[in-house]
Order: sequence, then structure tokens, then C-alpha cells
Amino acid sequence: MSSPPAIRPGPFLNRVVIYLLPYFMAVTSDEEKARAEVLETLASYGARTRAELVKAVQIIAFGFSALEVLAEAKAGQQMPPAQRLRYWGCANALNRHGEHSEKTLEKRLKCDLPGPAAATAKPAAEPLNDLPEAGAEVTMQQAQNVIAAYRDRLAAGRAAAAPPPSSAAGPNQPRRGPSAVMQAIFEGGTPNRAAPAGWNGQPATRAPAAPERPTRAATAIPV
Repeated sequence: MSSPPAIRPGPFLNRVVIYLLPYFMAVTSDEEKARAEVLETLASYGARTRAELVKAVQIIAFGFSALEVLAEAKAGQQMPPAQRLRYWGCANALNRHGEHSEKTLEKRLKCDLPGPAAATAKPAAEPLNDLPEAGAEVTMQQAQNVIAAYRDRLAAGRAAAAPPPSSAAGPNQPRRGPSAVMQAIFEGGTPNRAAPAGWNGQPATRAPAAPERPTRAATAIPV
């Protein structure tokens, strides 16, 4: 089985490569190597026209996005079960979008190229222009919008599952006073166990003792 002919670079193909480059730059910092990988991947689908090439782009984008979502679900060890199911559902949905694009591409590849392009042996500088550039841009943007919508759905689920922030005591919120034991330690004394702490955390004070009554002087009795 002969390998599909490589598509030579051109303005339209460069736009397609720029669209797919972020998916390949995640595994290498060499942009030239990433571009070569994109071109080789696109050539493996055997696209001959712009419409077929755009379908190949959708297959690659949906496939990579589904794998990224599954990887995030696997990496989140503390992820709640409901949120993990949401990730799996989004990955399955993205995979179905890719399968739909793949079936459409297979149908297109079974058809003969229109006009004299079918008899051309050498690969053209650009894929056969059967789709306006604006139409191709809209189609690729639609795929990007679908991926972004699933990403937003996952982000909303993460925000809903996040624990609420702990409420710290504000400046106007009353604070609890120290206990009788801590108050005694700071004052260097012993805690007053009999006196309960008041509303402000201070030990209750004893009531002042009543003054003693004066004693009457004894008088001498005559004999």
C-alpha cells in the first residue's frame, strides 16, 4: 500500500498548520519539528481538497481534546465521582464529533476528484480549491467553539465542586475573650474555678465584704 503524497506548503496549508500547532507544541518546544509532525499527520489522512483537509483538521482537534480531558480526569485523584463522570461524558462527546468528521471524510475520499485534477500525478502546491477560504475558516472556528463549550462546562463543574472559602473573623465580628485559665496564666496567678467567666471572658469578681459592726465598750459595775 503506497503512502499518501505529501501536501506541499502553501498559504491555506499554513493556516491549517497554525490552527493545529498548539496541540503538537504541548509535547515539544521545537516549532519546526511540531510543524513537520502536523504536516505528516495531515498527509496520513490522504486529503486532496480543502474540504477534505478541513475534515482532517476537525478529526485531529477533537481527538486531541478528548484525550486531554481524559488525562485531566485521570490525574485528578481527589476529584468527586460526579465530576469525574462529567469529564468522561465530555470526552465521549468530543470523540463522537471526531467520529462524525471521520465518516464524512471517508465518504469524500471515495468520490473522484472533479475535473482534470483527478488525472494529475504530482501533488499540487495547494489542495484543490473546492471550499472558499472564508468557509474553511468558519468550519474550523465551529470546531473550536464546540471544544471551548465543553471546556467551559468542565470549568463550571470545577467551580461548583470547589469547597467554600473559610470565613475568617472580620473587623466587626466579636471575638471570644480568653478563658479563665489563660487569663490567670497571663496575669501570673491561678485561675478562679469558682467564678465563671463573664460575657467578656473575664473572671467574675467577688462582692465587697460588709463592714463589721463596732463592739460596745464594757462598763464597770459598782460593788
